[in-house]
Amino acid sequence: MNLGLAATVSHRNNSRSTDLSPQAKIMRVVFVALFFTIVVLSSALAEGIRIGAAGVGGAFLPLWIARDKGFFQKSKLDCEVITFQGEPVLIQSLVAGDIRFSVGGFSSGINARMAGADVTAIAVFVNTLPYTLVASGKIQSADHLKGKRFAVSRLGSVSDIGLRMALRKLGVDPKKEAVILGVGDQSARFGALRAGTVDATVITPPLTVTARKMGFNVVTSFQDAGIKWAYNSIVTTTDFARGNRETVVNFLKAFLEGIAFVHKNRTESMRVLAKWMRLNDQEALEEALSFLQRILESKPFANEEGVQAVLDATAETNPKAKKFKPQDIVDMTYLLELDRSGFIDHLYH
Repeated sequence: MNLGLAATVSHRNNSRSTDLSPQAKIMRVVFVALFFTIVVLSSALAEGIRIGAAGVGGAFLPLWIARDKGFFQKSKLDCEVITFQGEPVLIQSLVAGDIRFSVGGFSSGINARMAGADVTAIAVFVNTLPYTLVASGKIQSADHLKGKRFAVSRLGSVSDIGLRMALRKLGVDPKKEAVILGVGDQSARFGALRAGTVDATVITPPLTVTARKMGFNVVTSFQDAGIKWAYNSIVTTTDFARGNRETVVNFLKAFLEGIAFVHKNRTESMRVLAKWMRLNDQEALEEALSFLQRILESKPFANEEGVQAVLDATAETNPKAKKFKPQDIVDMTYLLELDRSGFIDHLYH
């Protein structure tokens, strides 16, 4: 019921108050008091929380579903999802207290921690790099990759580091048997592949649909290549987590329900994905969701090897990273509490 409407009804009834019996007047007072009590209690039960998302990408689907499907309200949270353009601004807002949870790249949390920010990752829901290696149609096997030219965003970037890891897994020495070029973003890299100036590059779904249609060969996804990398995570401040344990657990409950929904409800998940990404291509949606179902962790614990890989890569440009161990960056106790309670397993039964 609308508050304005309640006030209007009350005002109109006052003009006829003299016609009401004493019992009716008492009942009316009780009704109005009860109405406002319910409104106040409802507001108090739902805790207002702001969540920051690092852009608009498929990996944020569990967050969008938790919001759209009422999982946050179910966990007694009134959550506002704010989309940020750029990880640095997102983390700054987290540290400043403007948002309480950051959903985005794990490496941004590490950089903030090394800069002195008291932040911690409470879940890592993508533990691999979401890239796929695509190549010229002439390249039919890993052996054909030797001696070829590869496009990455820039040398030293995550796409470069990930490519080198993938090539090693495929038996190709990136130092001796590959020419790796910094070309630019995904569009620029794919353009270079189409123009024939490189033989292979890394892209993310659903661009893989276009690549296949154009006759390019999908060599492997980085997940299939066995790449461990802490990629997408949920980060909060240590101070907030310690002082608001119930809120943290409730937030994770809603997010975990979002992940389970992705795995169990394909059609509706695609609808939410289409809405938030403004994507209407059904084949592209199918591709993106299939990929997400493969990489989204049902139990999003941090993988020690994946966290260490990020630390090692960060240390190449920031020696401070050498002082940190994976357990210094993550706190899985909240997630562990939920797992031990059987909450996560129950979502899939």
